[in-house]
Amino acid sequence: MTALDRLAHARGLEIEYYDALGRHRRASDESILAVLRALGEPIEKVEDAEALIDRPREQASVFVLWDGQGEFEVAHADGRLTVEGVSDLGERWSTRAEVTNGRARIEGVPFGVHDALVSGAHAWILSAPTVSYGVPGRRWGLFCPLYALNDATTPDAGDFGTLGRALDATVKRGGDCFATLPLLPVFAERGEPSPYAPVSRLFWNELYVDPRQAPELEASPEAQRLLAEVPPQGDYLDWRALAAHRFAILDALAEACTGDRLARLEAWAQGRAHLAGYVEKRVARMENPERSAKTVRYAQWLADQQLAELGAKGGLYVDLPLGVHHDGYDAARFADRFAQGISTGAPPDPLFEGGQSWGFPPLHPEKDRATGWSYLRQCLEHHMQNASVLRIDHAAWLHRLYWVPNGAPATDGVYVHHTNPDELHALLSLLSHRHQCRLVGEDLGTVPDAVRASMARHREARTWVFYFFSHDWGWEAPPEGSVATLNTHDLPTFAGWWGAKDVDDWVDLGLYDEERATVAKAERAKLTSDLKRCLSMDEASTAREVHDRIATAVAEGPGDLLLLTLEDLFSEERPQNVPGTFDEKPNWMRRAKEGLESLGKTENELLIAEIAKRRP
Repeated sequence: MTALDRLAHARGLEIEYYDALGRHRRASDESILAVLRALGEPIEKVEDAEALIDRPREQASVFVLWDGQGEFEVAHADGRLTVEGVSDLGERWSTRAEVTNGRARIEGVPFGVHDALVSGAHAWILSAPTVSYGVPGRRWGLFCPLYALNDATTPDAGDFGTLGRALDATVKRGGDCFATLPLLPVFAERGEPSPYAPVSRLFWNELYVDPRQAPELEASPEAQRLLAEVPPQGDYLDWRALAAHRFAILDALAEACTGDRLARLEAWAQGRAHLAGYVEKRVARMENPERSAKTVRYAQWLADQQLAELGAKGGLYVDLPLGVHHDGYDAARFADRFAQGISTGAPPDPLFEGGQSWGFPPLHPEKDRATGWSYLRQCLEHHMQNASVLRIDHAAWLHRLYWVPNGAPATDGVYVHHTNPDELHALLSLLSHRHQCRLVGEDLGTVPDAVRASMARHREARTWVFYFFSHDWGWEAPPEGSVATLNTHDLPTFAGWWGAKDVDDWVDLGLYDEERATVAKAERAKLTSDLKRCLSMDEASTAREVHDRIATAVAEGPGDLLLLTLEDLFSEERPQNVPGTFDEKPNWMRRAKEGLESLGKTENELLIAEIAKRRP
């Protein structure tokens, strides 16, 4: 092992691995050096590594106590020492710890994130329940991206009002929750609508505000006029036009916000530490920044109220994305918490043999940790305060994340491990109980066994997707402690998968040649035929009929939650997103081809009744 290898290992880098194709991969020295520099190592060339291996590093002392008790290493050999702290809720406490062979044992620490002194030395103490918040039972719900959701009231794209109606429609039929994609602000006006590249993870998407719920609507003829003149949208949203129209409505409403309402807005704004900075960043490229700033503040106020009302209903299933837009507020305000010159990505897999680089910076494994994970805490609380269920995108990041140096090919990345993943699991468990929010980890793809073991220990539900567990003899049932779906937003719809439309996409993208596509389609046709046989269904059965039979059968399984994709009930063949593509495909802009009212169609009601019967 070279000096560079030893230094990389000491700093938590995994520079060699086997990819999903079983091929051995090793990062280049250039990539290893770039990642080490991003972590703060003063290294310029390979020869510098030897002198840095034993260099002292400043690392925060962070101790995890499960169920309020535990042990941690201290400088003392034996005896007793004093531990005192202040929790993130302002609760002060003090206790004595017994020390044996350099390990202090402490008990009775209240749950919280504690800014502590351990015998006079600073430390962070995370005290959390071992098992995250949960509710017994086998449940079901519906899923649809909010921008795709539409109905008679919002014929163009969904808003928080549409989301409320979708949630009500689900609960009315016996469902537990309605799931959607991240509800965070995006640069839609710049044609960048991806919900997984938000401007911030601390604010809501202004374009989702329901103007019909605003008291100012009655006093604004201009807002009423604009609301009645919804620009027609085709199958795919024109995000720039949608943003212009909805911001114009919000402009008019903000102008009508006066008197007591304005005073209440100002009082609310005083309690939002990041609001001024976010607004400044959000409007920087807008035509009239001063007026837009007033509008964005007003919109965030309404969004805060509307999400709180949705949260009070219960059953809101929200999604926390892995990262943030590199040009957004969080990346600027918390620049010291992110690794600079690095893009988050994924190693090569059977479809993307060149790997993936997603263009947003990863969190530095030490910088936010040194603040008691203050930024991450704010992101989690922003979501959990209104959610009944929180999905953690790319849950493997709790343990390790694939870093790609800017300018390097995505095949030349490095896995960077967190100092202690228990800290992140403790934070999740603590906040899940505080807000009574269940946790779901997206653990698809290449995920180390340690990740799933930790998820099981802390009751973070796994993700089960039918496509990945189907065989010619049927499928592996979703296990207890899982959220089961037939597909996800990153996969083809059921009708699209059944007809191998995803293979056509791969051909369009140059990932498959015609010969490989022919083989893939033949394999898919055999699998679909085998599934019909396993289900004792006629060969002439339609994709929708097979979908319903599979969904009903999965509902009988032990999985904690079954999510039905709303668009599968509309027999939609087109995907919402084709991973690894940007401008090549119309991602994050396709409207559902039927409105929410179609949930009431006979075939949909019959399916839902069968699901509900199996999950009372």
